[in-house]
Amino acid sequence: MKPARLALRRLAGPLVRPAQCNSIRSFTTVRSRASPASAALVQPQHHDQPPFPIPGPIPVAHEPRTPIPENALRDAVSATSPRNNWTRDEIAAIYEHPLMDLVHQASLVHRRFHNPAEVQLCTLMNIKTGGCTEDCSYCAQSTRYQKGTGLQAKKVETVETVLAAAREAKANGSTRFCMGAAWRDMRGRKNSLRNIVKMVEGVRELGMEACVTLGMIDGEQAKELKSAGLTAYNHNVDTSREFYPSVISTRTYDERLQTLGHVRNAGINVCSGGILGLGETATDRVGLLHTVSTLPKHPESFPVNALVPIKGTPLGDRPPIDFTSMLRTIATARIIMPATIVRIAAGRKTMSEEKQALCFMAGANAIFTGEKMLTTECNGWDEDKVMFDRWGLEPMKSFEKSPPPPTS
Repeated sequence: MKPARLALRRLAGPLVRPAQCNSIRSFTTVRSRASPASAALVQPQHHDQPPFPIPGPIPVAHEPRTPIPENALRDAVSATSPRNNWTRDEIAAIYEHPLMDLVHQASLVHRRFHNPAEVQLCTLMNIKTGGCTEDCSYCAQSTRYQKGTGLQAKKVETVETVLAAAREAKANGSTRFCMGAAWRDMRGRKNSLRNIVKMVEGVRELGMEACVTLGMIDGEQAKELKSAGLTAYNHNVDTSREFYPSVISTRTYDERLQTLGHVRNAGINVCSGGILGLGETATDRVGLLHTVSTLPKHPESFPVNALVPIKGTPLGDRPPIDFTSMLRTIATARIIMPATIVRIAAGRKTMSEEKQALCFMAGANAIFTGEKMLTTECNGWDEDKVMFDRWGLEPMKSFEKSPPPPTS
């Protein structure tokens, strides 16, 4: 009987959970992380490693699960104004809700805060291609991956070239023109900043919203862009704080949040979202949503990108993110940030019209359209016009959201 008692005693002992899984895991603070010895037991499994040095994720200790608030979704759907004191467990409860009902509940919130027939058309232009010193594992514009990607760095586009592209975008129905430059930051780029100010001023003179993404900026640079009339500044946080070190090591999570603070303090609208399909778990997607929904003020827009794997980058062989994860993220974002514009960004090219329609039902109300998304393919204006006509959608006007339809 002794062997039997020993076996029962082992079965009664605590089970060791893996460090990562496809379901929601509990969150811990830095202080509650495992010791080096115990952390070794929960290191994530690594698949085929790319020939590039990528920092690993921060080991996370696992503690007993906090009970999930039963009424999180009900309270969120009945809210009449945004709130920014969400807990991760509340967001997890919403994210993990049965998908069909989650989309339905998100659509109810969407109709209360927005006109569901309106979708903003945005066009993104790469005004400075390649030559970036960062090591973002998904990006072809990093100099570290240039040999593998074959992407050649180019100089900054002229003001005239950029404004010509903006005029074409406006003629095709776009109301926001976004300009992206592959830089780590704007230090020592006074001449470039002066030209970008002229670009912003020119775009605004066309009656369009102007957005830029230039890497990290300081408070004075933000003020200069505000004086030029900049509508929004894009600076994505990419993923959760915990998973972030697996993706990039040359810029910290807090540096990204600091840039968002400079933008917000200057009175510029914050545009900040993430990328799905980097190898993150559902818990990390909840962490991403928690970061942006607990900022001092919700971002004016939340871009949801699906990773477009680019050969030659460390993530060039990643499998595509499953659509249900994209849909859950959009629906959850709409519920917890009801007044924010949710943008379908990179990766839309791989979606059927039916999948895009589900995203619109779940609360997405902006898309990128035109010739390119920086270095990847983008749905064209003509293609999107046909889709809008088929599904009864209409372009949102610049600086103007129509009020939601009256409720009976």
